[in-house]
Amino acid sequence: MEEMTQMTQREQIAAIAAQIGSSLMPDNDQWVNRFTVRSHTSDATYVVAQRRGDSSWGCSCWAWRRARKCKHLADILGRLARLETQLGMDAAIVAMLTSARTAHLDLDVKAIKVKSAPRLRPLDI
Repeated sequence: MEEMTQMTQREQIAAIAAQIGSSLMPDNDQWVNRFTVRSHTSDATYVVAQRRGDSSWGCSCWAWRRARKCKHLADILGRLARLETQLGMDAAIVAMLTSARTAHLDLDVKAIKVKSAPRLRPLDI
């Protein structure tokens, strides 16, 4: 635990990436906490990251860009959500893990189909 307090925030996030079998990429203008994830069906590598502006999560794969849902994002967020909060972690890292848990829960929500009664138009006769 003392080791975590002596590490920089970036080093702590890199250690988290290693714990979930990923690697950490440098932040850019729009995205932070960028993790790599390998495709299960091909040799492709995708990037799952947190948007700097609103802290939402996204993936570089075609499915997320088109439908805003993908298995890569679900995989990384699920792994982050299962990590225990360790004492001595930076507040920003705890916030990132909390955000991942929330986003992962949001991915699991199934849409509810609601039947509504047909609307009748008043007729002017």
